[in-house]
Amino acid sequence: MRKTYWAGLWLILLAGCGSAADPPAPTAAIDNPATTEEAAATATTDTVAAESTSPMAEDVEPAPEAIAMAPDRYCYVIDSATLTGAVRLRVDAAARIRGDSVVSIHNEDTGYYSSYAQKFTGDLVGDRAELTVMTWIEYDLQEFDETWQMTPTTLTINNDVFTAANCEDPAVADYFIGPDGLDGETLLAELPPAQRVEFAPGTSWTTLENSVVRGDRDVYLLGAQGGQQMNLDIESLESNAVFDVISPSGTVMAREAVSESLVLPQTGDYTVIVGGTRGNASYTLEVAIE
Repeated sequence: MRKTYWAGLWLILLAGCGSAADPPAPTAAIDNPATTEEAAATATTDTVAAESTSPMAEDVEPAPEAIAMAPDRYCYVIDSATLTGAVRLRVDAAARIRGDSVVSIHNEDTGYYSSYAQKFTGDLVGDRAELTVMTWIEYDLQEFDETWQMTPTTLTINNDVFTAANCEDPAVADYFIGPDGLDGETLLAELPPAQRVEFAPGTSWTTLENSVVRGDRDVYLLGAQGGQQMNLDIESLESNAVFDVISPSGTVMAREAVSESLVLPQTGDYTVIVGGTRGNASYTLEVAIE
């Protein structure tokens, strides 16, 4: 019995060792490397072809957002418990926006009253106006990037909803008219390039000597702080030169004047426009800031 047992055990061990020592049968890829490279190349080509025909892999330009506003001029008004005012703007063919606003702030419960004026530029993306907004409130000037929601019927600014209005309606136009009854937008249209007025170091006044041909205008920009006083006096050989003054936000402060002392309501660049009332005009313009 014992001899039979050990003989069987040796047979089992020898069979196991022989199986472990025999290497696995070589695959076709190892026998023929060229076949492997060809198969890999074919697989890669098939993958690229499959990807190129897949709709997900196509280069598709994203559809631009629909422009909610056709190129035109738009105006909006608000008359709520805390705000009263108007906004006017233009949208051009490239969806660029340019405009201004005048708004009063009032709170009867606290007795608070103030007002602000704005100028803004930017782009219209769908119904969103992405804007850079300059705001003059009292003597302070602020500039921020803001997003307004705009449609032909409503304009939403910081949860305040303005409604569309006729731009020629006095309810809109009156907000932008100066003391002389003229809108600054009219005077600022199609002006020639402006000349920057600089004072000599240590001074706050200067004298400008020039001449203007009939029908033309000279334009000057003068930077000043809100609360300062601007004094202007013009003389001409034939007493035929006058000037207009427009605030940074676009309000007409003086019209066809020869002498003015103006308390400046805003910080920024004031526009002084010189023209002749008849014929050519040679003039001397004195400018001082106090």
